Amino acid sequence: MTEEPYRWLEAITNRREYIEDQLASGTPVVALSAEPGILLLTVKASTPKLFEIYDHLALGTLGHPADIEKVRQAAIDAAHLEGFTRSPHDVTARRLVSYNLAPALKNAFEQIFSAPLLFRGILAELGATAADDILWRLDYDGSFISQSGPDLARGLVISGPRGVAADWLAPVPGPELARGDLKGAAVSALKLFLWARLRGTKDQGIEFNALPADAAGLKEKLGGDVLEFALLDRALLDQPIMYRVPTADELGL
Repeated sequence: MTEEPYRWLEAITNRREYIEDQLASGTPVVALSAEPGILLLTVKASTPKLFEIYDHLALGTLGHPADIEKVRQAAIDAAHLEGFTRSPHDVTARRLVSYNLAPALKNAFEQIFSAPLLFRGILAELGATAADDILWRLDYDGSFISQSGPDLARGLVISGPRGVAADWLAPVPGPELARGDLKGAAVSALKLFLWARLRGTKDQGIEFNALPADAAGLKEKLGGDVLEFALLDRALLDQPIMYRVPTADELGL
């Protein structure tokens, strides 16, 4: 009987190692707040990784497609239930993460006799101005961290290797990303994406500022990969839906 807590801890440790190993090859997803709205960017895969959740909420993900779909559907159901029973203004990323997604992910992670959810995500909430935007980084074990205000000038990234996001969010002086027009935001987001992706390669020690600062140079380093974009457009704040897919021409990429 006295061994049971230790067995549980060992099982949880093994479970975490397994999940991290499965997520290690995941392609980074970047979210960046700019004056036109919140831009999400990643490389296009066989299944989408960027989703509309509610009027002013979007989700960027990496992980197993089936698990991503479970979390996406849970987020949509929770958001629409909140909007129906209360009001659309009561549907916030904070409530969605704190009361729905994080507890569900934590519960799934700690159920050691069932399959874990292979998931890591960014939940973005569009505000009236860039200063009102909020980004949440949500993990498979229910842990989460939020970014708002001046912190958003650095953007937010999720990647297969968990330490990449920690490196980027470390509270030390670092590069700030452009928060101007959409093309400037796209270049900054692509630069952050490439930095995060290179952290898992032989160039993992590359400095952010060592990457090209122009769209042409960044696209050359991107190779033949096709990008997937989503935008929570601030110009659509008076419309029912603020989520849209911008064109490559709009982004200058």
